[in-house]
Amino acid sequence: MTDDIEVKPSRRTLIATAAGLAAFGAAGRSVARDAVSEPVMRSGPGQPFILTTWDFGPGANALGYDILKQGGSSIDAVEVAINHVELLPDEYWVGYGGVPNEVGETTLDAMILWGPTHDIGAVGCLKRVKKAISVARRVMEETQHTMIVGDDATRFAVRMGFEEVSLTNLRSQEAWETWKAKGERSDAFKPEPFVEDNLRGHDTVGTIAVDADGNLCVGCSTNGREFKIPGRVGDSPVPGAGAYGDQSVGSAVATGNGDVMMRFLPCYHTVELMRQGMPPDLAAAAAIKRITDRGYKFGGGIAAVTVDGHHGGAQAGWDDAGFSYSVQTADGNSKFPI
Repeated sequence: MTDDIEVKPSRRTLIATAAGLAAFGAAGRSVARDAVSEPVMRSGPGQPFILTTWDFGPGANALGYDILKQGGSSIDAVEVAINHVELLPDEYWVGYGGVPNEVGETTLDAMILWGPTHDIGAVGCLKRVKKAISVARRVMEETQHTMIVGDDATRFAVRMGFEEVSLTNLRSQEAWETWKAKGERSDAFKPEPFVEDNLRGHDTVGTIAVDADGNLCVGCSTNGREFKIPGRVGDSPVPGAGAYGDQSVGSAVATGNGDVMMRFLPCYHTVELMRQGMPPDLAAAAAIKRITDRGYKFGGGIAAVTVDGHHGGAQAGWDDAGFSYSVQTADGNSKFPI
């Protein structure tokens, strides 16, 4: 049923050994019987790094790494990196000026996880506040809650001192007006993607950082799906779906068709496979393969990294526009296409 879905591990050096595959069991063999990654690794303890998805990774990483190299916290690095993307004036899929929903309003989803305490803050369907990841951090640090959504998330943000402004710009307004003039319903009303996935975009920003003290933090932010039904919340703010991490293992971030991916908690799955010793490339590929094995045909990707700096990723369905992520260390920033 899913033979035409190709799950791609990283293009970095791919070498397989029978002993290595045996260690991962049947799941590992079925994902990549010819592929074991040779990941990049940090030089040792006390060497911070930051990973960010997609083409905005280098710019986001540069700001985040400035904090890390000065001995700053990974949580500050993640927030600053994601804020950079959320505020980009020409970024259609994250933050201000992003994809409108069915009634022309831009709403945001975001989540942040702090490794040392495994505390999480998230917002879903946040309206009229630009820095969604910063509001999610306030949920985590100022309350005992994990997620706040909708207009109540906006009220919470204003209570925390955030400015309430329109998230619409000329590009998002024109995109909605052009779509609305066609008289179409949201494609969310179409059948589930067991034949094909026609959704475009999904450039969710996901960032993972480890600071000089070894503290892990992961966050993600997105506008979600174009012309979505009002009130829709995607995978990004759902722990284990859009992002996940464990201080003793590592972290993963996801991007793509969140309505499908969130049903499988692929980032949680990836981290748990890394806990068992599977390299990040194969762990990400196994998590995606679990989805395609159920018949879903979707565009999606996962990037993952262990706390000691091994990293890798996998994707499905994006043959025409491949997924990538960037990693910055003391040696500089490098981009890794999947």
